[in-house]
Amino acid sequence: MPLETFLSELLAAGFVLEQLIEPRPTAALREIDEAMYDKLHQAPSFLAVRLRRP
Repeated sequence: MPLETFLSELLAAGFVLEQLIEPRPTAALREIDEAMYDKLHQAPSFLAVRLRRP
């Protein structure tokens, strides 16, 4: 699902976005698998949102 759709649906449902985080890989991953580190650093695969209902 595109990020725009994801957030639009939450906001349309009345939620207020307080925080949006796209966690990046840690330096430890670079030591284990540099290719995966580079891939995840450029295109994160996780999204965390903090919402509240007014």
